[in-house]
Amino acid sequence: QRMGKNSNVGLIQLNRPKALNALCNGLIAELNQALQAFEEDPAVGAVVLTGGEKAFAAGADIKEMQSHTFQDCYSGGFLS
Repeated sequence: QRMGKNSNVGLIQLNRPKALNALCNGLIAELNQALQAFEEDPAVGAVVLTGGEKAFAAGADIKEMQSHTFQDCYSGGFLS
C-alpha cells in the first residue's frame, strides 16, 4: 500500500496476529516481495513497516524452527 500526500511512502503491515507476527518463512518471503516492489518503484522514497495491535513481531517462529538443528537455521540464513 502507498500513502502520504504524494503517495510516496510505502506501508507494510505484518498481519499474523495469532502468532504475534512471528517471522516464519512465508511471512519473510512476503515481506521481501513487498520490499522489492517498493525498491523498484521510483516514486517511493520511504517504507514504513508496522505490526498489529498487540505486537510488532514476536521474533522468529519457534514452532517452525523446532524441526531444524541450530546449524540448519544458521547456515540456511533463517537467523540472518
